[in-house]
Amino acid sequence: MKQPLLGLATLLMVIVISLGIISLFEEATFSTWVAFLFMCCVPAQIVFALVWHCSIPDAVGKLKQPGRGLAFTVLTAVLGMVIAVLTYHLVGKGHGITPMLLMYTILTVVVTFWFAVLWHCWPVTLLSDNPLVIGASALLVAYLGAYVIFVIFFDFSFLQGAPVYFPDADPGGMFMAWTPMSFAVTTVAMILTLVLFDFWPVAGISKPGVKVFAATAVVVLLAAVVYYLGVCLAGMDKVRYMSLVPVSYIFGIFLPLSLMQGSLFSNLKQPLKGLALAIFCAVAALILQQIYLLMGPVVSGPLAAGPEGHYQEELWLASALLGLTFPVLVVVTDYFGFWPLKKG
Repeated sequence: MKQPLLGLATLLMVIVISLGIISLFEEATFSTWVAFLFMCCVPAQIVFALVWHCSIPDAVGKLKQPGRGLAFTVLTAVLGMVIAVLTYHLVGKGHGITPMLLMYTILTVVVTFWFAVLWHCWPVTLLSDNPLVIGASALLVAYLGAYVIFVIFFDFSFLQGAPVYFPDADPGGMFMAWTPMSFAVTTVAMILTLVLFDFWPVAGISKPGVKVFAATAVVVLLAAVVYYLGVCLAGMDKVRYMSLVPVSYIFGIFLPLSLMQGSLFSNLKQPLKGLALAIFCAVAALILQQIYLLMGPVVSGPLAAGPEGHYQEELWLASALLGLTFPVLVVVTDYFGFWPLKKG
């Protein structure tokens, strides 16, 4: 099977697997424990897939499918469980799956995308070319960097009086937590948009440090514009904005990048190629978003939307798309190499 049919068939398989997993749990369990455990695996997945290209550990990377995919899945699950236990007690203070713990976990994924995808692990790559050192540094930056950002910017005092609020787990940062959370997720959408454009217009910069600075400025500027248009100008609720705009768009981007392996619009040059891909991703995001919103009540029961419903639908959508389906997608496309739909 060849692209783009391979990508579409794999997408269907990933969606079926993901919705099947979601259907095994009650909505409250899925949106808390299940989403948390899966998201704890994502930084490790990014390192295995994007930094190490599924070649480290060497003995695992040389295995044939499906043994290779199974081995990487088990390694990721073990590492994810260790990380889950540590963050549960160190950040969540052992109070259960609270909004504080979930937002910190999401933030670790955001920081991993920044360090591994946008910065290409700079400046560690200047100090060492050892892939083990580079990969380990990515995980270290993900969790320590996320914690620094979490402490400085996230404040959960708006939850005082709610059963999910615990003062010792509230970092008491500068902003109401949903503001930095929704903006942080928007930056990931812009990072992946730069990938669609092959990092145009900063790709020609030869000095790594200057290139990192320029790419960072572009991402922050684009994220600020998108956030302003959605939240400030259009007046969207921050939680609805996050799930319906950047989260859905990010998921749409994985269709041409991961599932179709960059095969779309290959005859176009940048920036036209990036523009065509961005439009395609936006349309795909809307379609996939509606599919999940239609399937949500089927697999998880009725979902209440908006602040009146405690954002049940919005948080379910974000958890379903990026909290669970994305990790499954990485397993199928990177760990198993599209096996069994694609041989060899």
